[in-house]
Amino acid sequence: MNKPGFSLIEVLVAMVIVSLITTTGMFAFKLAINQIDRQSSLTFDEPMRFTQIKNLFNATYFYVEEKNDKFRIDEFEYIYKFNKNEREITFVSNAPIYTKQISLINLKIQDRKLMYKEEPIYTERQNYKAPVFFNDTREYEILNEISNASFSYEDAIDLPKEISLNIPKIIKLNFLKNNIQYTYIFDTKYNFYNLKEYLKSKRVVR
Repeated sequence: MNKPGFSLIEVLVAMVIVSLITTTGMFAFKLAINQIDRQSSLTFDEPMRFTQIKNLFNATYFYVEEKNDKFRIDEFEYIYKFNKNEREITFVSNAPIYTKQISLINLKIQDRKLMYKEEPIYTERQNYKAPVFFNDTREYEILNEISNASFSYEDAIDLPKEISLNIPKIIKLNFLKNNIQYTYIFDTKYNFYNLKEYLKSKRVVR
């Protein structure tokens, strides 16, 4: 009398089926993990970028450009380095995103994107008295697919007029994305050293 059991063919067929099920399950699992990672990057990257921009403005540096009239050697003009309009901001920050030294910063709205660039001030090729960007200064994309974007400003009322005319207290970034209107508010921090004494000793112009 033969004992009940499985033939070799039946065992091989069962192993193939189990292998197919396992492979399909692993593929589905990896696909789910990749999807979670992708969603996480979309969720957390933008808040990180806005935190970086917030830190830029919080560390706004009390930087004064020195301009000299070559025909009047003894006369200087001192202009606070904070240029702003609805599409672009250029200023000096003590907390740039990619370097660890005081840098000239530019944020610009262009082609449905928010672009960013920085250039360290105290380097051999830079004129620290009137810092500029160079042709090889790298530009980074901070935000994309935004529309109706603009900057707006609120001047500081608790600062001397010479500064409040140039350095705003509040910077607002307004834009539309995925049919949702956003307004992000950034605050510049003022911890300028001996501010009043400096203004008394220098002729500051707009």
